Formats: sequence, C-alpha cells, structure tokens
Amino acid sequence: MPVPSPATQLQPPCARADTERRLRALGFGYRAKFVSQSAQAVLRQFGAEGLHQLRRTPYPEARRLLCTLPGVGAKVADCVCLMALDKAEAVPVDTHVWQIARRDYGLALGPGPRNFFRRLWGPYAGWAQAVSSSQAIRKRPRGKKCCTSPGL
Repeated sequence: MPVPSPATQLQPPCARADTERRLRALGFGYRAKFVSQSAQAVLRQFGAEGLHQLRRTPYPEARRLLCTLPGVGAKVADCVCLMALDKAEAVPVDTHVWQIARRDYGLALGPGPRNFFRRLWGPYAGWAQAVSSSQAIRKRPRGKKCCTSPGL
C-alpha cells in the first residue's frame, strides 16, 4: 500500500477528489455535491479559520455570505447562523414554522414570519422558535391521524 505524501496528509478532507463519493456513501444523497462544493468554497474564501470568522460578522452579512455557497438557501443559512455562529436572532423558516405561524398566530402568507418572531421573542427569537417548533411537530405513523390533534 503506498504511503500518502505529506501534502496529501495535510490536505483538508473537503479538498480531496473523492469527498462527494464518500458523502454519498454516508447517505447524503443529492446533498453530497452541495456539501462538498460548499466546504471547498469555505476553504477558498475563508481559509483555515473557516466559518469561525463569521461569528464576528453581523447576522445580516453572515447570512448573505452563507447564501452565496452552493446549495445554501435562506433556511440553511439561518440554521448555520443560529446553531453554529451564535446568531440567536436567526429564525430558520420551513414549512413547519409557516404552519405554526399561521395556526397559532394568525400570520398570513407574505414576506415571512422571521421578523414577526424576532419582534415577539426578541434577541433569542431563533432558539425560542426552535423550541416552539419542536413542541408543535408531532410524530405519527404514516397514514394515521394523530389522536390528540383533530384533523391531523
């Protein structure tokens, strides 16, 4: 078995040619391409410090920069901001959050509940929304209605 060169050994895993294949084998599916490309872009744009420097960047700018990465949209950018970059004001919005905003707060479809939740819960809106959403999402067997929630 050949011994890898020092340059190969020092290479970050995301820079290796087989990263996407390895991620697919781990079950990332179609996301493997985006994860691999985004990791390479982070390495190019931010160097060894990676995304850590975005912790010092204001939330709107950090979110904007994340949205420039391959496969990263508003929800993923907000998830990264909230869970990895200490941006507690980031409110990731998905279909469940929309449902909660409409059902519990009467929010109409429009620009989105992000600002609504920030006004409602203040500087920790992202974490408050995460707890609220996790409590509201019920797991149930496929094809069966939830016995505690009429109409579900």
